[in-house]
Amino acid sequence: MNNISPQRQEELQANYQNWVPVRLLILLLSATLLCAILLAIGISLSWSWPWLALITLTVCVLAASLVYMCVLYYNFSDKGGGLMAKVHYYVISRLPWDGQGKLLDVGCGAGALTIRCAKHFPQAHCTGIDYWGIKWDYSQQVCQQNALAEQVAQRCTFRQGDANHLDFEDETFDAVVSNFVYHEINDGKSREELLRETLRVLRKGGCFALQDLFGQPSVYGNFQEIIDHLKADTIAEIHYADSGKEIPIPSWMRVSGMLPGVGIIYGKK
Repeated sequence: MNNISPQRQEELQANYQNWVPVRLLILLLSATLLCAILLAIGISLSWSWPWLALITLTVCVLAASLVYMCVLYYNFSDKGGGLMAKVHYYVISRLPWDGQGKLLDVGCGAGALTIRCAKHFPQAHCTGIDYWGIKWDYSQQVCQQNALAEQVAQRCTFRQGDANHLDFEDETFDAVVSNFVYHEINDGKSREELLRETLRVLRKGGCFALQDLFGQPSVYGNFQEIIDHLKADTIAEIHYADSGKEIPIPSWMRVSGMLPGVGIIYGKK
């Protein structure tokens, strides 16, 4: 039960973090400042021009990288360009589900997609699982606090889990979603086996929408073969879409190669 006071509820705000980690921005800023200081010292001590030129170039590259990553951070954030939310709503829009029953979000991070599913499907109970490694500033507590802030805590459950071996019985859920997760998993099962493990916990006739770097051969090889295998095995209906062309991202991101090879598979088991 939600036992917090209405006043406290109003004070809570969801914090879904950002796909550009703050620690990366701090690292770039620190490196830029250190190199700038080194350049100032070199100029004052009249170092040879090759060294000064090299340090100057390094400062310029680091400063440009910092600016670029800050722009990305702003565009991904909910208070900026809201691109993270747009990506999540795109996944939801591809899920052919009526919202009745239970949904699983594989690799929920800070709970953003799970919570957005709960708000989009008001009759559903949504479960998010994640390994929550040290690479990201996510945790089960952060997810629970976000669900509380968004007033869907009673219909959201978060638990630690491994996408290689989901701790659920076969056909537990009526719908499953995932966003940019499978390419991060480099141990245990193959990419195809990861997809099969996710689909294993989906009931027959249940719906799915899974988005990842399916269009990158270096990650998935010939992804069409994986789709063909799924069609021939357990999946009744499966579609593939090039997300990079359909997600409303700024044109300058497309030019810079952001979200290369992003695709989504969706359908019914």
